Amino acid sequence: MKFEKSSLNILIYLVVAVIFSACTAEKVAEPADRSVQPGVNESAPESARPDGKEPISSTSTPDPAVSETVQPPVEGSTVPTGAGVVVPEETITGPAFEPGFSAADCAQLDLPGNACSGVSANDQWQPVVRTFDAVEMALVPAGCFMMGFGGGLLEEQPVHEVCIEHPFWIDMTEVTVAEYARFLNGQDEPVESLEGWLDFLWSPLYEPTVQLTRLDDQWMPLPGLVDRPLESVKWLGAEIYCGWRSARLPTEAEWEYAARGPDNLYYPWGNEFVRENVVRVTSRTVLPDVGSRPGGASWVGALDMSTSLFEWVNSIYRPYPYSAADGREVSSMIDDTSDRVFRGSAWYHPDGMHDNVSATARFNAPPDYAAWYYGFRCARGVYP
Repeated sequence: MKFEKSSLNILIYLVVAVIFSACTAEKVAEPADRSVQPGVNESAPESARPDGKEPISSTSTPDPAVSETVQPPVEGSTVPTGAGVVVPEETITGPAFEPGFSAADCAQLDLPGNACSGVSANDQWQPVVRTFDAVEMALVPAGCFMMGFGGGLLEEQPVHEVCIEHPFWIDMTEVTVAEYARFLNGQDEPVESLEGWLDFLWSPLYEPTVQLTRLDDQWMPLPGLVDRPLESVKWLGAEIYCGWRSARLPTEAEWEYAARGPDNLYYPWGNEFVRENVVRVTSRTVLPDVGSRPGGASWVGALDMSTSLFEWVNSIYRPYPYSAADGREVSSMIDDTSDRVFRGSAWYHPDGMHDNVSATARFNAPPDYAAWYYGFRCARGVYP
C-alpha cells in the first residue's frame, strides 16, 4: 500500500520525531533486562506473545521525580530498607482502617479473632488452612498494606495504601490439571470442546502442547500431569471455574496483599532474593508439581505466588491508585473484552530477570487470550 504525504504531513512527522528524541534522552535505564539472555536459559522463548512482545508492560521506566531507582536484586541481596517499599513523596495514604467484621464474627466461624479485626504486621499471623471442595485454601486476615513499588516500573506506581476490610480465603496453590478436569466433568452437559476456556494450540517451543485428554466422555489429565499447574487458561476459563467452586478470582489487591502482607515484602518470602524459592527450568516437560518450593511460601502460607506460572486475577487493567469501586472489578457479565491483570512470574524467565519474581509486578492481556504460562488460583469470602 502506498501513502502520499503532503508537505504539512512531513512537517508534522519531523516535529514528532524531534519531540520523541528529546523524550528518549530523558529516560532512565530500566530496572532490569527483561530480554532473554543467551547462555542463561537458551531454551526460553524470545517472546511470550504471538505479536512478538513480552506479556509484560516492560516499556515504562521509573520516574525519577516519583521514586528512587532500585537495581534488580541478585542472590542474597536485599531491597532498600522500609519493609520492601521505597516510599516516594507521592505515596497515597488511605483513610483510617475500619474492619468489616469484628473478632466476635470470626469466633462464630471458628476463626482467629484477628482475622476479622485485622493485623498490622506479618508476624501477628499464623497460617490457617482449610479444605473447601477438596481444595486447600489459606486464610488471609484483614489489614492494610502499601500497594505498588516506588522503585519499580510506572505500572507499579504510585505506591498507595490499600486496606482489605474483610478476611478471605485463597488457594494454597495454582489450580491443577486434575482439579480443572473435575470441573469439566462436573458440567450439566458433556463438554466436548475446551474452546473459550483453554487454548493449548499456541505453544511455539514446548511439548506437550496439551495437558488434558477426553476418553469415554470424561476429561482426565495426561499421565504424570495430575498435580501440575493448569496452563494455557484464558481469563474467561479461570472465572467460570472459580464460580463453579462457589469461589471467585482474587482481586489484584487481594493477590498482592496475600503475597506481601502488612510488612510490604518485595517477594512473598521476604526482601531477599532466594534462588531455591523459585521455579526456573529449561523445559515444560520438567515443570514440577504445584507447591514444589515450600521455602517460597507467603506469610499466609500460599505457595508458588512468584514462580511457576503467571496468575490471572479478576481486575481490569487500569493505572494505580487501585480502587475496587472504580469499575475494575466487574465480572465478564458486564465487561468481557477489557484487558485483565495477571500477577506472579513464569518458570521460563532466566535467572537475571528477578524483577519478574517480585510480588509487585503487574501485567495484562485480553480475557480471551491464553498461553502455556498462564495459570490462576481462586479466592472466596469467609461467609458462604
